[in-house]
Amino acid sequence: MNYLAHLALAYPDKELTIGNFIGDHVRDKDLDRFSKSIQEGVLMHRSIDIFTDNHSITKELRQVLFREYRHLSRVLIDIYYDHFLAVHFTHFCGEDLSEFIINVQALLEQDSKILPYTAQRYLEGMISQNWLAAYAHVDGIESVLEKMSKRSGLEVLASGVHGLKEHYEILEKGFMNFYPELIDFCRQFKKKNIG
Repeated sequence: MNYLAHLALAYPDKELTIGNFIGDHVRDKDLDRFSKSIQEGVLMHRSIDIFTDNHSITKELRQVLFREYRHLSRVLIDIYYDHFLAVHFTHFCGEDLSEFIINVQALLEQDSKILPYTAQRYLEGMISQNWLAAYAHVDGIESVLEKMSKRSGLEVLASGVHGLKEHYEILEKGFMNFYPELIDFCRQFKKKNIG
């Protein structure tokens, strides 16, 4: 999953949300500098990624894209999932996407100094360029993928929006079946690890 889902699944718990946000920005050897609750958020982030990557629906959807995008189909599915979450945000989260974005960004900004440097930079870009809101629109996904394609080895992502457009219905149906299972997985994770 990409950032919107990680944040939505952890919110409103502040430290769990911070941990989910920094999950890709912190190494195991640096975890001790964070509170136990933030560490649980990092673990939750990684558990979400493993659950998502290994889920049968995710694997089926990657196969739809594999011929054209090969190993980057994994990256695209994560981005597409955030698109469909943004589109159906009220249905799954019970609140308006724009209100959620204001609240979760304020939460992260309050403690931005404790974030790893790369996460601080990402937060700045996320806020200034309104990335989370952009996920709700196909042209926003196109813009996100074009930016990502500038990194070495990711050039093919520049055309990644075509996969979304071409297979929109099957991708959306897959997400709608998958996401409730991810919500349940996270509910069980919190019950087991956080109480």
